[in-house]
Amino acid sequence: MRLLLTGARMQWWLVRRQPDDLLTLCTIPFTVLVLMSIVVHSGRADLLPNAFLAPVLIGLWGFATGLAAEVLVTERWTRSLELGMAAPVDSHPVYLGRVAAVLVLGVVPLAETWLLGWAVFGVTPTVHHPGVFWAAVGASLFAMAGTGSLLAAFMLVNDNGHYQNFLSFPVYVLSGVMVPVEHLPEFLRPLSHAVFLSWSADLMRDALAPAPVAAVGWRLLVVVALGAVALVGGRLALEATLRRARAEGSVAYA
Repeated sequence: MRLLLTGARMQWWLVRRQPDDLLTLCTIPFTVLVLMSIVVHSGRADLLPNAFLAPVLIGLWGFATGLAAEVLVTERWTRSLELGMAAPVDSHPVYLGRVAAVLVLGVVPLAETWLLGWAVFGVTPTVHHPGVFWAAVGASLFAMAGTGSLLAAFMLVNDNGHYQNFLSFPVYVLSGVMVPVEHLPEFLRPLSHAVFLSWSADLMRDALAPAPVAAVGWRLLVVVALGAVALVGGRLALEATLRRARAEGSVAYA
């Protein structure tokens, strides 16, 4: 836990000194305005929860595929990855703490979306089941931290790989952040079950609706389980990558 908190403090220190890392927060208002304009001016009040949640989940995923995924790549570029590898303690909790600190910022798009909806369009959704909603947010942050650590290990393998767009838009479709999964083509629906955001999006939408939310515990468990699988996979992938780098003498870029 001490190493985890150390990594989180380090990442917060870096973010404060590199404000360009927060560019994702600058793009969220435009996403909100586009989606909310479509929904409000088409008279589809029933789609307001979708228009509110989509920018939130898009922003969260944007931090995971952007800043969080490049934590280790940045370490490699700055030649500080070797220091972590030479440390007498396991460096994985430190990197996980850095990833988790980044994803805490994923809550900010939620405030941005609600504020813009109220200020520009005069509408805000009613959270009929706040306990379920915030439990889904917490489970999603955990799952995104696990996913971020897996992506960070994957990015470290590639010398100059930046796959944010490739990893973003297919996930937005499969997870149904704006259009629910049941409206996807039949052959795509099974794939969405492997994307934790699809479970998060459905659960959050149900939390905004007045009807009782079904199978809350099971759905939260799926989100957490998918995040845990990614977390374990990220740790194993990082260990394998660093072990190969030591063997080949290729820790830093030439």
